[in-house]
Amino acid sequence: MVLVQKQLNDLLSEHGLQPIEAEGKRFDPNLHEAIAHEPSDQSPEGTVLRQTRRGYRLKDRLLRPSKVVVSSGPAKK
Repeated sequence: MVLVQKQLNDLLSEHGLQPIEAEGKRFDPNLHEAIAHEPSDQSPEGTVLRQTRRGYRLKDRLLRPSKVVVSSGPAKK
């Protein structure tokens, strides 16, 4: 099953389908859809903490944005 999935991913990638890597990157409204904001002492404001749904591009065209949780910076005391 893993081999079939790898072959499918390779085939799709040969035709220009690319997953959008989001975790740890700066939030980009052109590629990401923010579904929540959370305080974080480790990540600066505007950094993607985690991805809840992977996004995809086909060559230069956005097919689906990544749904992400974004850091709102350190928690206020």
